[in-house]
Parts: sequence; structure tokens; C-alpha cells
Amino acid sequence: MATYTTGRTLDERGEPMPGTGFDVEEGSWLEDRLGDRVGPITSHPTRPVWGIPQTDGEDPIRTASVFGPGYDGPPAHYHERSLERFHVEAGSLVVTLDGAERRVSAGDTVTVDTGVVHTFRNETGERALVVTEIHSPGRLREVLPTLGGLAHDRSRDLSDPLQWALIADVLEGNTTFVRGDGAGSAVDLLAPLARLTGYQGAYATYTQPAFWRNHVEQPGT
Repeated sequence: MATYTTGRTLDERGEPMPGTGFDVEEGSWLEDRLGDRVGPITSHPTRPVWGIPQTDGEDPIRTASVFGPGYDGPPAHYHERSLERFHVEAGSLVVTLDGAERRVSAGDTVTVDTGVVHTFRNETGERALVVTEIHSPGRLREVLPTLGGLAHDRSRDLSDPLQWALIADVLEGNTTFVRGDGAGSAVDLLAPLARLTGYQGAYATYTQPAFWRNHVEQPGT
């Protein structure tokens, strides 16, 4: 079966960077999801993760996600309002729920209730294809593309404590990252300063299709 590569990070000249995308088999489940997408592929430039949006402005947010080998997942966090669901189409993930690890494979579905601290990773040598859903997403609809966008944007620094403080502040009441004792106090102290110096918890530019088309290779381009 013929395959092609897409989702590669684009360099400053708009050229795809080798080794940064994922392969697609013609006629496969993944190609069907690419055909159903309602917006551009999103990614992180240094981590093997891609999102293929399947809904546009709806609740829940539904995304076909590609997690490459070695993807170490998001920081541990919990949602106060958003229920999250993962359905594995291919490959496997190790999901951590309130400290308990569980391996999920093709055909399995995991529902993460509110208040459950969770993260996940792909510790295999094969990619995992997953449909992710976030119900009642609130500001996550804007913050999730901001996280990937900041990583691609050479003019900003995702690791800046002021930036992280404002992201955490914007998500207050819905999503909390578990970062140890004192993290909440640090956010309270840094968020006002971050606002004064021009930071935002979510940037509208990263929700625009043009940004992603300029930074991530799209099928057929």
C-alpha cells in the first residue's frame, strides 16, 4: 500500500524539515481522518505529537491525534469542569489516572472524569492513533493551540515562567497543572506582572488556520 508523509515542521523558507512528520497509508483510517479534518494539522516542533481537528467550535472538541514513539505526554493535570475521553484506534498508550498506570490498546476507551489527575505517554516504538474528546472545554479551546503555537513561534518562549503563569491563570477554574507545593502562589504572584508586560494566556493568532499552514506541512501541499 502506498504511503506519503505529512505534518512536517516547516523551516523559515517554508520547506518541510526531514524527520518531523508522520507517514500515512493511502486508504487507511488515518487518511480518512485527514480527509474529514475541519482545520489544519497542528503539532509541536520538537515532540512527536500531531492533532487533526474533527470538529469546529462544537462541544465536545474532537481531535484525531497521532502520538509518535517516545511521546512523553502532557504535564500531569486535572480538569474541574472538562470531561476527557480517549479512544485508541491503533498502537497503545500508558495512561496514568490518580497515580495508577494503565496500558490501553487498539479498541480501548478511557474516560477521565473531572478531578482525576492524569497524563499519558507512548513508551513503544510504534505510533498511537487516538480520537481525543474534551467535553465542556472552556478556555482550553484557545489554550491548547496556544501551547503548540508558542513552541513553533520563534519570537516567544514557551518555557518562560511568566508565560506559564498566565496560561495557568487563564485556565483557573477548569484545568490545573500539578506542579508541586507553592505552584499556585507563584501563579498568583507572576500573573499580574505577566499581564503588565504584554503576555497573554491564550493568543488569537494561534487559533488562526494561517499560522498552522505557515508552520506545519498540510496534506496536498
